[in-house]
Amino acid sequence: MQRLCLNNYQKIGFMKKSLLISALTFMISFGLYNSADSQMMICGDGILKSQMERNYPGYLDVVQKTFEEARSRAIQPYRGQEIYTIPVVVHIVWKEEEENLHDSIVFNQIETLNEDFRRMNADADNIRTIFADRVGDPGIEFELVALERVQTNAEFTPTLTGLPDQVKDSIQGSVAWDTEHYMNIWVCKLQPLEVFGIPLGQVLGYAYPPAGLDNWPEGSSAPNPAFDGVVVDYRIFGRNNDLTIDPGIGEPVSGYGRTATHEVGHYLGLRHIWGDALFGDGCLEDDGVEDTPNQASSSEWACDTTRNTCIDPIEDLPDMIENYMDYSDERCMNSFTLGQITIMRAVIEGPRRGLIEEPTSTEEIRTASPKFRLFPNPVISNEVNLAIGGSSHQHLRLQVFDSMGRLIMDRSDLAEMQSIDLANQSRGMYLFRISNRKTGELIGVEKLMIQR
Repeated sequence: MQRLCLNNYQKIGFMKKSLLISALTFMISFGLYNSADSQMMICGDGILKSQMERNYPGYLDVVQKTFEEARSRAIQPYRGQEIYTIPVVVHIVWKEEEENLHDSIVFNQIETLNEDFRRMNADADNIRTIFADRVGDPGIEFELVALERVQTNAEFTPTLTGLPDQVKDSIQGSVAWDTEHYMNIWVCKLQPLEVFGIPLGQVLGYAYPPAGLDNWPEGSSAPNPAFDGVVVDYRIFGRNNDLTIDPGIGEPVSGYGRTATHEVGHYLGLRHIWGDALFGDGCLEDDGVEDTPNQASSSEWACDTTRNTCIDPIEDLPDMIENYMDYSDERCMNSFTLGQITIMRAVIEGPRRGLIEEPTSTEEIRTASPKFRLFPNPVISNEVNLAIGGSSHQHLRLQVFDSMGRLIMDRSDLAEMQSIDLANQSRGMYLFRISNRKTGELIGVEKLMIQR
């Protein structure tokens, strides 16, 4: 439905309207220098879209076709259907020690994703009444199966002609696990976007959406399967991360783990809530979701509940700053709509079905099977059994983290089989991590649920 826009954003001449279909999104603030030194929040979609369309003619049509197919399959919202579990591999690619985030931050980010994609987030009740019947539980969970760390001398700088995908190669970064069966997340320092030496804004993250896979024109391989996944700046990763970053509002902010939630939404086929109308009239654009209200542009890292940038004569709703696919302050993000949920689930059942399928051969994957086992799991007693195999126990280290990412146990006296005392731990989810304390090599990560 066409709606009247209250405020139009400045049009930028080098962008073409035809490139406004969402193919990749990354949260970016773009400071344009003018007489008032003002800043304008925009998305950098055009960088990827123009690059991919130039290299692979037909890219935008394929992405659009994939989205429309997913949308057509998204008939009913998730209501107690199967819960999909996505295996996740996190790659920490670091240059300075500060960038080499602690394991607890990684565990906390995975916990945040699990809360947000099951609507178990503590702030879920902050949804305004007007939107309460439009939101729900996506029924999607995430399991961390591996954490890889690579030190690099490279810098990862977005440009107007490309994204820093060298973070995903074997020379400067960390190589992806099989992208058909694992969601790869790279965490690194993303440099500001600069043009002719002028800083234009800080990229917070980006993600490749599903691109049809089987529907590519013959002879084309875009996007490179090895580059599929999510990239997030290390300063905005995890809600227990005490680092700060300026998203373009002129002052540093702390993240709450919602940048990763936003980017995973794109990875699962969602567009920005304002329909990716980067330089035009967002009220005339559509994000393809029936129950998200139109809005003219992003919320520019604000939580303004009075903001209503599009007028609808039939159903006039305010901008949905609570939506994870806006660019509002992460403190006011708390929901996916039912329409967005059906699209994400259709994408998992369609172009990203490999995430929920068992790999058919060892050639397809680097196995993520842990080299230790916890049983019983879930546990209802005050003890859990830990069995370790396939490795010498002389230099092994056990760390246990609670659901908030806090280290609650750190032991090196490990045997092949032993009992771990849980008497002082409450109900909930815990992460057990075993590594080689001399080399730092990760042996495995296992999730334990205490249900007593």
